[in-house]
Amino acid sequence: MNDLQSRLTQEQLDAFHAGLMKDAYLYFGAHAAADTTRFTIWVPDVANVEVAFTGPESMVEEVFQMKQHPLDETIWDIQIPQKLTGCSYEYIIETRAGKKLRKSDPYALEGEMRPKTKSVVASASKHTWSKTVLHQKKIQNNDHREKPMVIYELHIGTWKRNAEGGFLNYRELASKLIPYVLDMGFTHIEILPITEHPLDESWGYQTTGYFAPTSRYGTADDLKYFIAQCAENKIGLILDWVPGHFCVDEHALALFNGSPLYEDEREERGANPDWGTLNFDIQRGEVVSFLISSGHYWLNEFKFDGFRMDALVCLLFIPNREERPHNQEGTNFLRKLTNSLREFYPEVLLIAEDAWHYPKVTHEVSEGGVGFHYKWNFGWMRDTLDYMEIQPSERSEAHQKMNFSLVYQYEERYLLALSHDEVVNGRGSLLNKLPGTLDERFLQLRLLLGFWIAHPGKKLLFMGQEFGHFEEWEFKPELDWASLDTEEHKKMADYTRDLLEFYKTEKALFELDDHPDGFSWIDADNNEQSVAAFIRRGFMPEDECIVVCNFSSRRYENFKVGVPKSTEYEKIFTSGNDAPEAVIGTFDDPYDDLPYSVEMDLPAFTMSIWKQKQDGSEA
Repeated sequence: MNDLQSRLTQEQLDAFHAGLMKDAYLYFGAHAAADTTRFTIWVPDVANVEVAFTGPESMVEEVFQMKQHPLDETIWDIQIPQKLTGCSYEYIIETRAGKKLRKSDPYALEGEMRPKTKSVVASASKHTWSKTVLHQKKIQNNDHREKPMVIYELHIGTWKRNAEGGFLNYRELASKLIPYVLDMGFTHIEILPITEHPLDESWGYQTTGYFAPTSRYGTADDLKYFIAQCAENKIGLILDWVPGHFCVDEHALALFNGSPLYEDEREERGANPDWGTLNFDIQRGEVVSFLISSGHYWLNEFKFDGFRMDALVCLLFIPNREERPHNQEGTNFLRKLTNSLREFYPEVLLIAEDAWHYPKVTHEVSEGGVGFHYKWNFGWMRDTLDYMEIQPSERSEAHQKMNFSLVYQYEERYLLALSHDEVVNGRGSLLNKLPGTLDERFLQLRLLLGFWIAHPGKKLLFMGQEFGHFEEWEFKPELDWASLDTEEHKKMADYTRDLLEFYKTEKALFELDDHPDGFSWIDADNNEQSVAAFIRRGFMPEDECIVVCNFSSRRYENFKVGVPKSTEYEKIFTSGNDAPEAVIGTFDDPYDDLPYSVEMDLPAFTMSIWKQKQDGSEA
């Protein structure tokens, strides 16, 4: 038995077929050694399989016949006595009906630059992770529930381009993005999918290579350099990863052996017509091993600090059913996936994207949950943006949109995402969703971000919104960085920087995010004046903050607010243009069901935060 076959023991094959293999990338795909290259592929129910490769500087294709593994006829393999590093290759699969298909390798660690679609035999990594980086990876997310978290979501290809208008590679990105993120005050970066994909405009969500970092931005070692630089600067790095659905392109996973193999063959579950993608057949053990191994690969090989998992509606609910019944198959798969990842990488964050109303997404699997750490709060996002888009004169009629999120806030651990989905496809940028003059829109954008920061939950903001990007995001060369030369956009960027710095220093805004003790309403129902007032608390009583948001276009003088203490309150932050310094005393006049009250000046479209004056004392 040759070396290749000895690697795949019966025990390993049984685990692969049962959906229990977490490191299938070590056994499948192309692996070059000193003077040999081995190819291994799972492709059942076919007549024949060949591997065809072309040298890096050659136009001549060589084709080799593969053989069925002696222990498993669904596995085809070959060991070629050449080191084929850098060669492009694909499999030629002959179906039972005699049709020949050319397919890229599902387990390829590298792919050709689009529009080419072949796989590439990857070279061994030369990157070495330093002890400093490995230590930071272990502690990056320590006590994350009690720490500030504000994530900068970005698409690498359109955040910024090089001088020639091309993509930045990962090393260039590190030199530009990391200083920017540090300066602005974000704690984490989340990158849209970088798994290999054929179409730029899919933003990476229509994946073909589940083990291959896209060649658009450089090599795997370039990516590791970027990741290490983030860690050295204490920035967490989260990968947007797509375990539910995949690209329909015929060179990849779709109809891999001439019939549904990776995709679900049931009509209602197989495809997503709105996205033009196919759903994985997570009832098939080999597909489960493929996906779980992909998750392990990115965390083990690249040391990401977390996953944001895309489109979980395809897994938690039966696709293409209007009544949205729960999908027990998909839920069981996600529980298996989160259990496996958390067992081997307990320091890593698992974040669920759109999970609609599915219960216990962020509860432990042992408690009947799905096992994620955080869930995007789509309800808060949609209600808040719907509310902010309404003309101020009509907001009183929709006041419940602004306060409804607190009804369900503590059912899950939430992340408040103002993401890319909200600034594309005709939705407009955050700035241009808002009504009024340009000055009024900037005031309201500052108010929106202030409310976002003050509301319980961890935070995520899509690139460009921090400086009030004027146009919605499109797949074009880069963000409109030139707008920062104008006063209003520069002021917006300065405000966001100050807001994030303030957020990270005020413990009441993050320590008890997912505990009811961390929040209480002062007045949730002031729809006539479109004002909301509430209290945020941390572990220590002295960290308590009073938050007042005026969503109306009217200024209110001597605005009365109930407060819990008889003391002097000072304004410690404001989103408005008014002076941030102010001190007000309390009255022994109960109000808003609280024992004391204060009166404050409340400018239009302004969020202000008040705190017990440091040298003050309770009566």
